[in-house]
Amino acid sequence: MKHLKPLVSITFLFLLTACAGFQPLYAENTTVRRGFETLSLTPIDGRIGFLFSQAMTERGGIKTGTSGPYILELQLNKSQTNVGVRVDDVSTRARLTLSSSYLVRDRNGKIAHQGTAESFTAFDFPDEPYGALSAERDAEQSASLILAEKVLTDLAVFFASLPENS
Repeated sequence: MKHLKPLVSITFLFLLTACAGFQPLYAENTTVRRGFETLSLTPIDGRIGFLFSQAMTERGGIKTGTSGPYILELQLNKSQTNVGVRVDDVSTRARLTLSSSYLVRDRNGKIAHQGTAESFTAFDFPDEPYGALSAERDAEQSASLILAEKVLTDLAVFFASLPENS
């Protein structure tokens, strides 16, 4: 038992040093926050483009336009597949996929970063026609939020990897 205390203490100290350089990505006044402030998102057409842009503004503080030193250009693609079919050949469930390819250009127009992201959701078709429309719109909103989170996470890693004075 006497020899166990120093061993536990040394192990504990070793574990504490492992997190010594930890810095949260989204903390105040970090490279990521400053990077997001310099990034502007080009306008995206359609309802899903609006939902995605809104999520990027709310969650990352990224403004729509082309005025920042970094410009995010993004292509959104939506696909929907019916996955549940009744005996009378009527769809009861659908899978919605949103995919994007995006790139970040610097003020000289050079590509600084590029990536892709996908989000998936599924929704049921109720028997009422307005219910089906509402379910599809809710799924689009959910998929847009998930996609925005994935893009923001990738952009956060990109900005965190930049030198401190860029």
